[in-house]
Amino acid sequence: MLKQLRLGLVIFVLITYSIVTVFGHSHSNEPPALKYSKGANLKTANQKTDNYDLYVKALGSTVFISIVPFLILFFIPIDGTVEKQPLLKVLLSFASGGLLGDAFLHLIPHALISSTSNGGHSHSHSHGGSHSHDEEHGPHDITVGLGVLGGIITFLVVEKTMRLFSGSHGHSHGTDKKKDDKSKKASKPKKDDIKIAGYLNLAADFIHNFTDGLAIGASFIAGESIGFITTVTILLHEIPHEIGDFAILVQSGCTRRKAMFLQLLTAFGALSGTFLSIYLQGLSEGLVSSLILPFTAGGFIYIATVSVIPELLEGSNKLSQSIKEILALLAGVYMMVIIAQYE
Repeated sequence: MLKQLRLGLVIFVLITYSIVTVFGHSHSNEPPALKYSKGANLKTANQKTDNYDLYVKALGSTVFISIVPFLILFFIPIDGTVEKQPLLKVLLSFASGGLLGDAFLHLIPHALISSTSNGGHSHSHSHGGSHSHDEEHGPHDITVGLGVLGGIITFLVVEKTMRLFSGSHGHSHGTDKKKDDKSKKASKPKKDDIKIAGYLNLAADFIHNFTDGLAIGASFIAGESIGFITTVTILLHEIPHEIGDFAILVQSGCTRRKAMFLQLLTAFGALSGTFLSIYLQGLSEGLVSSLILPFTAGGFIYIATVSVIPELLEGSNKLSQSIKEILALLAGVYMMVIIAQYE
C-alpha cells in the first residue's frame, strides 16, 4: 500500500512537471516582439482604464462644486428692484470682503509658498555674540508681486478700453449746460461703469475657476483621498464666492436668470482646468503659482476696491445700513479666514 502511494505521488509529480514544462516551453518559443507587444498592450490598457477613472472622478467632482453653488442661488432673494437695494448692498459688501479675503488669504499666500518652495532664496541667519551672516544676499523674488500688479493693471486697461468702445468718455464739465443735461450725462457713465464691472468680474471668476480646476486635477493625480478633500475645501470656498459674484452681476444690471446663467458659464473654466491638469499630468506648478494665482488676486483686488466698494459709498446715509454693510464685509473676510485655516 505504501509502495503504491509513493508510486502514485511520483507519477503525479512527473505529470505536473511535464505540463508546466510544456506550457512554459510553448510560451518561451514565442517571438520576443510578440511577448513584448502583449505586455505593452496590457500595460496600455491598464493605463487607459486608470486615466478614464481619473477623468471621471475629477471632472465629476468639478461638476459637483459648480452645481451646488448654482442651486443655492435660487434661494438668494435679490433682483434689480429698488426695494431689494439694501439687501443687495449688504451682499455686495459680503462680496467685496470675500474678494479681498480670497486674494490676500488664499491666492497670494499659495503663490508665495509655491514660489519659495520652487526656487526661493533660503536665508540662514546665525546670531551669536558677533553679528555674523552666513547667507548670500540676493535679490528678492518679486514674481508674485509683479503678478498681482499685472492683474490690477490689466483689469484697468481692459476697463478703460471698454469705456472707450462703449462711448463713455467721462464727465462733461461745460458751464453752459442745464442741470438736467448734466445729470443725464453723469448717469450714463455710471451705468456703463457698473456693466463693465460685471464683465470684469466674470473674467476674473472664470480664471479663478480655472485655477480651482487645475488644483482638483492635480490632487486626484496625487491620490483619490487627496482629490476628495480638495473638492470639499474648494466647495466651501466657492459657495460664498459665487453668492458675492451673483450680487455683483445683479448690481451690474443683469436679471436674476441672466446672472445665474452667466455664473454657470464660468464653470467651464473649472472643467477646462481639470481636464488640462490631468491631460498634462498636473501641469507646471511653477506656472500656476507664479503667474495665474497672483494675476487672479490682482483682478479680485481691482474689482473689490475700484468697482464694488465705491458702489457701497454712494447713498450710504443711514447708520444702520452702513453698519450692516461693514459687518457683511467683515463676514466675507472671516469666511475666507476660516477656509484658509483648513486648507
